[in-house]
Order: sequence, then structure tokens, then C-alpha cells
Amino acid sequence: MTRSRQSFLHGAAVLAFAGIVTRAMALTVQMVMARTMGAQGFGLFQTISPPYFLLVTLATFGLPPAVSKVIAENLAVGDVARARKAWITANAWCAVSGLAMVCLAFALSPHLHRFMDPRAIPAFLAMIFRIPIVCLSSVLSGFYMGIQNQTPPALAWIVETTVRAAASVPLMLWMSPWGVRYGALALVIGGGVGELAGYLTMLGAYLLRYRRLLVTPGRSARPAHGVARDLAQVAVPTVLANVLGVIAFAAEPTVMYQAFLEAGVSRREATAMYGAFGMAMELLFMPTVLSGAISSVIVPAISEAKALCDDRLAARRIAQSIHAAMFVALFAAALFIASGEDAATALYRNPTAGHILAYLAPSCLFFYLSDPLFAVLQGLNRAFASTIITFVSSAVRLGCIYEFVAAGHQGVRGLASAVAVSGIVSAMLAIFAVRRYHHLDLDLWMSFKMALAAVIAWLPMSSVQHGADQQAPWAQFALCTALGMATYVIAAMYLGLATVDEIARIPVVGRPLARAMRRLPFLGAR
Repeated sequence: MTRSRQSFLHGAAVLAFAGIVTRAMALTVQMVMARTMGAQGFGLFQTISPPYFLLVTLATFGLPPAVSKVIAENLAVGDVARARKAWITANAWCAVSGLAMVCLAFALSPHLHRFMDPRAIPAFLAMIFRIPIVCLSSVLSGFYMGIQNQTPPALAWIVETTVRAAASVPLMLWMSPWGVRYGALALVIGGGVGELAGYLTMLGAYLLRYRRLLVTPGRSARPAHGVARDLAQVAVPTVLANVLGVIAFAAEPTVMYQAFLEAGVSRREATAMYGAFGMAMELLFMPTVLSGAISSVIVPAISEAKALCDDRLAARRIAQSIHAAMFVALFAAALFIASGEDAATALYRNPTAGHILAYLAPSCLFFYLSDPLFAVLQGLNRAFASTIITFVSSAVRLGCIYEFVAAGHQGVRGLASAVAVSGIVSAMLAIFAVRRYHHLDLDLWMSFKMALAAVIAWLPMSSVQHGADQQAPWAQFALCTALGMATYVIAAMYLGLATVDEIARIPVVGRPLARAMRRLPFLGAR
């Protein structure tokens, strides 16, 4: 295996491990939030997220993936001076734009009651102060992705989530008795403290170890103004796609409330249903930490391959990213079909969220594929295609919400159906776009074997549901997860989807897992 490929796979594994740790800690905060403030509090917090994400999207201007791409491709050809110019330009822009968004938000604050629940305004205003830190942290993370060293961002995510949990949970328990508005405010304050801790962790690593990587005594062979153009080629389509996605996300509650109103459901009941839907979506997307790690490293990896004019390397990395996302998605679908209701009941004490999760489980494959495919398009310098796909899928989502909920009277299941349809549309269009701009060499036989391994893993999980139905939901879910994961990995090994040596290269857990695998019959020699 080449050094470059080791960097690509190792980086994805490092980010995935950090993501699993952080998601586990974040789940603790969400569980306390759901049990302390209920579906009403969960739904209230969801209403302030879209406008905040819109401001963050505008402030960062799509620069994190642009920085990683430009730095990676310039370092690949030895143009260190140009990579440094891109790094300085991105930091300057994010510092100025972050402060500008804070001023804009406070200028508009007297009119916020027209667009959101008044109880959410204090939490939203507190959340605004996090924007400059988020901007600078995102660009710094993009720098590390560009030099293909994912350890500092992974460590920062763990620090951020640890501090967030340590600050949010006590504050939430202390402030929630005063009302859901104070519970949401506590969660925002804790999140801000965590983000600051994560940024300082990455910044400390940069100042102590990595700041000299972009220092060069020479001068760039290309003009300085070209750096802004290179950044804009990725940043502009990315920010357009993100803005469209966030606008659709922000419009979703409005369309949802109107659809439920026409279906005869009160606003309070709709908020509770939307909160249950949000809980289900949190669980559904929890395994995307693995596919998300792949998305983060694939942009600079493909940019490096294209800068070196190595189309075979680019094609191999594209195939690796898609197969890895499929591997995660198929197991997640099997797990949520078998034990999704237990997961939501155990964590959130909300059976409605469990029904939604089990209903949405088959669409995992499409949801999990979208991010890596969009990242591939960014790496191929075709980010504008992802903008078009986002626009189409967002329009489909909003249209289906109104059709299924208002006209079809399908309730919260109609809301879930609309999300599933938009996810399928997004993934299929992204596949067609990638095939148009680059050769896509997918192994269909490998995909079939992944599906077979997922079916094999589902069998013992289904048996647990029937044989241990008197156990507590958390016990059933834990047993299903452990038994299903072990079965899935063993089935994948015997089907030839991975070798013991490849398992051993996984950070932290790889070597112990490989030693256990070598004890299995007929597997040790593989």
C-alpha cells in the first residue's frame, strides 16, 4: 500500500473513531435534554437551529472544503507559498465575516418574534456569539484536512464534546425547572464553551507543531490573485448549496406547521410530533459519523490525485469512499429495522420516535451516500453540481411534506416519507453527476456481499427481538447492537470484504480485533 493511500484510509479511520466517541457523548446530552424538556423542548431547539446554521453558512462561505482542496493540491505540486496565501486569505475572510454576521443578527433581533417562537429568542441570541469561533475553527479544520493530518481535528472534536457535555448537562438540569426557554439557553451556553475548547485545542497544535509547514523562503510561481479564484471555485458553489439546504431546513417547520394545521392538528401537537421526528433523525444520522469522516478526507485526497494527474488513484479513492459508506449504511439499516423502537424508547422515552426511526431505516443507504458523493464532486471541482442537486432535493422535500401531511393526512409518517423521498432523489442525482464527470468503477459483486452480510446480521438481531421481548428496551438494543455488529464483521470477513491485515490498520481497536479474528476457523491466513 502506498504512503498516500495509507494517509487517506488512516485519516478516515482517525476521524471515524473520534466521531464515535463524540457522538456517544453528544447522545448523553440529547438524552438528558429529551428527558428534561421533552418533545416540546426538543422541537423548540430545532426551530432555532436553521437560522443559526444559515448565518454560519454565510459567514464561513464554503471555505473549509475549499481550503482543504487548495492546500492539498498546491502541496502536492510543491507550491507551498501559494498554499500559505490561501490559508491566510481564508482566515481573514472568516474573521471579518463572522463578526459581521453577529452584528447583522443583533440588528435584526427586534423582529425575531415574527419568525420564531418567542421562547427560543434568548437561546438564539446567545448562540449568535458562537459564530466567529465556529468560522475560525472550521477553516483551521480545513487546513488540517488539506495537509492530510486528521489527528488534531479528531482530538479537538473529543475535547469539544467532552467540555460541551460537562457544561451543558449541569446547566440544563439547573435551569430547566424555570421553563424550556432556559433549558435551551443552557444547552446553547454549554455548546459555546465546548466549541471554544475545541478551537483552542486545534490552535494550540497549530502554533506548537504545524505553523512552519506553510513557511517557505521562495515565492509562488503563480500570481497571488489566483488564490482567491481557486478558493472561490469550490467555496461559491458550496455556499450556494449549503444556503439552499439551510433555507429548505428553515422553511421546513413553516411548511410542516401549515400542513398539520390544514390536516386538523394543533400547533402544540405539531411541535411535539416534530420533536419526536427530530429525535428519530438524530438516531438515524448517528452512524453517519463514519461516512462523514470519509467525506472530510476525500476532498483533499481526490484533489491531490487530480493535481498529480493520476486518474486511477482518483477512481480508486472514489470507489473506496462509496463502498465504505455503503458498508456503514447497510448495517445501520438492519439495526434500526430490528431495534429502532427500542433505541428511541431507551434513550428518549419516546415510542413515536422509535416508530419513525424503524420506518426510515431502509432509506439509510441513500442518506449515508449523499455526503461522500457531494465531497467527491467538490474534489473534482464540480461543486456547482451539488448545488443543483440540493435545490432539487429540497424542493422535493418541501413539496412532499405538504402533499403527504396536508393532502394525504399521513401525519408524522408523511413527514418521514417526504424526507426519505428527498434523500433518495439526492443520492441518485449525485451518483449520476459523479459518473458524468469521472469514471465510476464500483464493484457490484462487493455491494451484493455487503447486502448479504447485513441480512446475515439482521437474523440474530431479529431473534433477540422475539426471544428477549420481556427485557428492558435498553437491554434489547444493546444486545442487538453487540450481536449484530459482531455477526456483520465476521460475515464481512468470511465474504472477503476485508482482510485481517486491513483490520489491523484501524487505529486503536484494529490490532486487538485482528488478533481475535485470527482465532476464527479458516480466517487466520487471510
